[in-house]
Amino acid sequence: MRLLLLATTAMALIGFSGKAMAMDTACLDLKGKVVGDAAVLTSEAVENRFIAPGGQAFETGAFCRIVARATPSPQSNIVMEIWLPDAQRWNGKFLGTGNGGFAGDIRYAGLAGGLRRGYAVANTDMGSYPAAAAGVGYEAGNERPEVVRDWAYRATHEMTLVSKAMVSRYYGRRPDYSLFAGCSTGGHQGLMEAQRYPEDYDAILAGAPGHNRTHLHAAFTHLALATRQSGGDIVSPAKLGLFSAAALRACVGKDGGAPGDSFLTDPTKCGFRPQDLACRPDQVSAECLTAGEIKTLQWTLDGIRNPRTGELIYPGLTLGSEGILAFLAGGLPNGRLPAELARWVFGPDWDPSTFSFDADMTRVDNELAPIVNAMDADLSRFVARGGKLILYHGWSDFVVRPIDSVLYYDRLTAAGADQTEFARLFMAPGVSHCQDGLGPDNFGQSAEAVTEGGPDTDLLAALDQWVTTGVAPEQVMATRFDQPRSPERKVIATRPICAYPKVARYNGHGDAAQADSFDCSAAEPARYEPPAQAYLR
Repeated sequence: MRLLLLATTAMALIGFSGKAMAMDTACLDLKGKVVGDAAVLTSEAVENRFIAPGGQAFETGAFCRIVARATPSPQSNIVMEIWLPDAQRWNGKFLGTGNGGFAGDIRYAGLAGGLRRGYAVANTDMGSYPAAAAGVGYEAGNERPEVVRDWAYRATHEMTLVSKAMVSRYYGRRPDYSLFAGCSTGGHQGLMEAQRYPEDYDAILAGAPGHNRTHLHAAFTHLALATRQSGGDIVSPAKLGLFSAAALRACVGKDGGAPGDSFLTDPTKCGFRPQDLACRPDQVSAECLTAGEIKTLQWTLDGIRNPRTGELIYPGLTLGSEGILAFLAGGLPNGRLPAELARWVFGPDWDPSTFSFDADMTRVDNELAPIVNAMDADLSRFVARGGKLILYHGWSDFVVRPIDSVLYYDRLTAAGADQTEFARLFMAPGVSHCQDGLGPDNFGQSAEAVTEGGPDTDLLAALDQWVTTGVAPEQVMATRFDQPRSPERKVIATRPICAYPKVARYNGHGDAAQADSFDCSAAEPARYEPPAQAYLR
């Protein structure tokens, strides 16, 4: 009997070893394969641990690592990595992951996170190397129009086509579903896919999407010119804190949330304005705002306007995100005004202090909006295939204006269908750009999330469930940790984030740090002024 057991165990081990060897061989055989204008540069079987080029280690389990390059134009050099888990760990699905900024490198945390969840997963440098590696960011696009085109939309599509081909060759079948997840530039990538290549993905998770590119980057210039163009004064970090605290006292708990919150649940419902903190003649200026400080703050809260027509171009900062103005007190990085995309139009030596939010804005839009903006709200082709879209955005985001996501969601259409049939928007109170901030900010919002869970606590899992079972998410529980990226992290607070326009309201009893003390309740939609039609392209 013992001999039979040993023999059976040995045969099982041999069988497992044989399968592993076969998968390793299948992985190595992918090297040199060509898919359209892309070719596999390397393929290797990774045992259980991957060390990224920067030295960061990821516990991954066994997988096949593929590095490929696509060259859709003579100027193109799109690099991508595709990670394929062993067949027994594969969930049968493909996950494309997003990048950030002007990219230029591979986001390994997203690859490792997708692999942990069981997906075949991919990421691309968006064809903009050496933007990140050389620290030059968007300037890598200067006088390189095809690189800009790759970054804007082409690289993500190329990555998707190559990845699906590799999945089919490695596993012998196509993925059952294809999902995409990304934030900021990653959110921009997701919306570009839904609009330009609706057949690429079945479901898309787009956080704080930088899809309104020309106006988003004009907003960076607008902020940097705040004192110069408004005629106001620099607002010190101390005064910014004074204003933020006063706004919180005036409005906290009235827009949802709880009375003791350190953030606003919906800043658009708070009518507090800089003028409300204006210095009286007999008041010490440290306790109030001077006329010059009020001008600067109001300028940034009002948003970008065409100085000739008065039309709104792009929304202003929301209350709770004004702390970004502290950078004006410290001076501009490298002494240069941020005007990256405009330099693609006017040249690298152009002086952005001369930027006209009338004529120059129009020229930038005319030349770049058709390439870099993803503003088309008609997703009929995506929805016709059963596509699902989840948008999320932190209400305290100081990079991409939160109202921009509310605006896009409100404009969504698909051959007359109500947007709730195919889309959800989750506005996260107190959350900054993609993550962080004062509110509960961990809700599985990307493949790079520090925690993973089921559909009730994890937006990516909720998206997966929606597209595979038809069950749409109505809320997700968010968690705030003391040290989010530490293995010893402890939970500070939990709270539901509700599908817009509902908000989480404190039920009047119980611990305000616990999610079960809140209910998702109907609420008036966010209050905002929409940009003029000319700036919705």
